[in-house]
Amino acid sequence: MKGAENLLSHRDEINALNVFPVPDGDTGSNMSSTMLEACKYLENITDTKLKNVLDAIKKGTLMGARGNSGVILSQIFRGFCETLDKKNKLTVSDFVKGIKGAKEIAYKAVLRPVEGTILTVVRILDEHSKELSTLESFEELFEKMEEISFDAVKKTPSLLPKLREANVVDAGAKGLYYIIQGFKMYILGDKKINLEGVETRPADEISIALEELKFQYCTELILQSRKKINEDDKQKMESYLNEIGDSVVFFVQDDIIKLHVHTNNPGSVIEKFLEYGDLVKVKIDNMKMQHEHVVGEYTKKERKKIGFVSVSPGNGLSKVLKDLGVDEIISGGQSMNPSMADILNGIRRVNAENVIVFPNNANIILAAEQASKVAESEGIKVYVIKSRNVQENIMAMIYRTGEEIEDIVKSISESIAKTIAISITIAVRDSKYAGEKIKKNEYLGFIGKELVAHHRNLVNVLDKIYQKCNLQEREILTVFIGSDATPIEQSIVEKYTKKKYPNIQIEFLDGGQPHYPFLMMVE
Repeated sequence: MKGAENLLSHRDEINALNVFPVPDGDTGSNMSSTMLEACKYLENITDTKLKNVLDAIKKGTLMGARGNSGVILSQIFRGFCETLDKKNKLTVSDFVKGIKGAKEIAYKAVLRPVEGTILTVVRILDEHSKELSTLESFEELFEKMEEISFDAVKKTPSLLPKLREANVVDAGAKGLYYIIQGFKMYILGDKKINLEGVETRPADEISIALEELKFQYCTELILQSRKKINEDDKQKMESYLNEIGDSVVFFVQDDIIKLHVHTNNPGSVIEKFLEYGDLVKVKIDNMKMQHEHVVGEYTKKERKKIGFVSVSPGNGLSKVLKDLGVDEIISGGQSMNPSMADILNGIRRVNAENVIVFPNNANIILAAEQASKVAESEGIKVYVIKSRNVQENIMAMIYRTGEEIEDIVKSISESIAKTIAISITIAVRDSKYAGEKIKKNEYLGFIGKELVAHHRNLVNVLDKIYQKCNLQEREILTVFIGSDATPIEQSIVEKYTKKKYPNIQIEFLDGGQPHYPFLMMVE
């Protein structure tokens, strides 16, 4: 399910990459539909034996599969699950055998396999099977799989001219990479899953040209066969599909017939396949209209004068920044620093002459400065603000003034200099910091980078922090609640603050940041 969540969070990005086989902008949505249906099947399992889990994944991805990419993805999971369906538990070696099965079934399902697509990723993973089988833990396995799949995605433009022309990687391949990345995130401890309120990352600006499509309708059918489908029947079905269209994906799974084809005669396809079974699902999309809509969306945006990019460690903080006028949010922060490429893509997406970047972490400033150099070579003027926490960014956006870029940057710098940023976290081990002996599970209270207090009692830490920042002389305390904060901890902060400082206006907002139960701003 973590793989599905990670894919969902990148759905818009993948939709924007979608230029093969048809630039209709729906690969991210189709793959997400496939994964979400599998999640529903998993949620309905009462007996969590491995065979039941594998069956749920196999059936769920089949029934949820949409579009070329979704259907192929379902066959990747089918091959994996069928290879391992006699197992009671999985070892690293077993999992790697599942990858081989995934590759073989997926390639069989696509009548004319094309390299530079999602198939390439699963093929390259299989080619590394000997190396992967020697790894000692699933943590090592998924870290290595993420690395291999990322490299495979980067190769797709060299294998497919259409991608090279558009200067993009393959959408389906990138989608599978995000699923694998999600698996790695879960196995390394990020077990919190949200499949409903997932914030999708914005899409890159990609140049897509209007083109004439040979086949207009994306046609997908699921049928329940009335009798056993023999090899002769399969050959007839495949021949028919290849005669009336392209982008054919066809297979029979148990008593289910599944097909995907681009054609100008969807009605004829339905009529033909009714000879073999009863319709379970029908989906027909007009790709010409989808393509024209996508082209229109990407050509109508005008370049603006000034834009803002921020690195945000939590969904709630991202929403606050968006509400304050930040154009592009890049997920990242402590222990999850975004790459230079992530920041560069964010700068490009703003589509502005001047872009102000807030790294919001000392470890991200260098990557932001590197990204700015590349962006400036592309004609974008970038101003990297050396913000070291997200509170500085928020204060800067609240109090920024001026119309011209120089005036705005000056007002931002002045606001950041006055920001009182409080961070409260919990020590994960015994250690030393700034000459202080820190015990595991103590609360640590920082103002900016300075450790002000540490104690097992949260009130003790709050008291020292509030004294240090002269809270009695302030007016507003804004508290951003982290993903790990408990209701009891929130209650302690609220009750103690109101009791000790009755004149302070205190506001609690969902921050969603990991590692820090509370981030605070004082005004």
